[in-house]
Amino acid sequence: MQTSPELSIIVPAHNAGSFIRSTIESIRAQEFKSWECIVVDDGSTDDTYLEAQRAISGDSRFRLVRQICGGASKARNRGFLESLRSAPYVSFMDADDVWEPNAVSTLVSRLEANPQAVGAHGLAEFINKEGLPMAVGDFSGFGRRRLGYSEGKIVVWPLSSPTVFETLLWTGPVYPPGLLVARRDAYERVGLYDLRLKYCEDWDMCLRLSRIGPVEFVNEVLLHYRRHGANASINVRSTYKSVRRLHYKTFFSPENSPEQREMLRAGWKAWQIFKLREKCEQAAAACLKGSIWTVLRTAAELPVHLVRLARGYPSQSGI
Repeated sequence: MQTSPELSIIVPAHNAGSFIRSTIESIRAQEFKSWECIVVDDGSTDDTYLEAQRAISGDSRFRLVRQICGGASKARNRGFLESLRSAPYVSFMDADDVWEPNAVSTLVSRLEANPQAVGAHGLAEFINKEGLPMAVGDFSGFGRRRLGYSEGKIVVWPLSSPTVFETLLWTGPVYPPGLLVARRDAYERVGLYDLRLKYCEDWDMCLRLSRIGPVEFVNEVLLHYRRHGANASINVRSTYKSVRRLHYKTFFSPENSPEQREMLRAGWKAWQIFKLREKCEQAAAACLKGSIWTVLRTAAELPVHLVRLARGYPSQSGI
């Protein structure tokens, strides 16, 4: 008799026909075997549905559903609602990324070791569209450098400490979503993905989860993040605007506790001071190298942070 799975894996897929098989095979290869996987074809116009159908054939742990294109958040929400509520853990895996075989077992073990934690996350490295390593160390280095508010200033967070609300507002290292395994009851408490956010919706979800508990940090590469022309995060301008909207939403959320509201006010000012110092250091380094254009470009950013510091809170426009 088949037992109920412990983990629900949701894979939103839109025009991922070139990569979906690799993603599915990395799920099937997990050392952790107690899972179900719901692949949501989000209105693909390529062969995503057929490729996924072939890849999951004969494996009853997979389910494939289709919907009219509504974006990644809508597809993740659909998958979550289709998943078994009896599974205590949930992970959202992008349809072009690849897990290491020990990814799920490592994250679930870490999560089970800390009943207070809402989730656990690890690190990722880049691969190209052919699945070959690229810029090794860059993305894992980004994930390790978590910046958080502590005792009146922004500091580099210790590798031995979990990722918490105080760190996630300033840096979003829990990306892509497959780096995270979280408790289902935590997702049920914070609600579904915000359909109003086209970008940074996974960062928003991590922030909402971290309001109710820490996210254990695993200093290990567990996922390969595929970079290719269709990556949503490549749209730098739209991503920048979304970060500003995310800051505004988080700062003024009614879900914040009194302690979190106090931290956000102090942390916002500390972050602007941190960025002012960082920009000044960058400008000085560029000046020594004789890169006048970099000096001017960096100096032009200083007034923005001064305005934000004086105002004391994020604006909807992002200025």
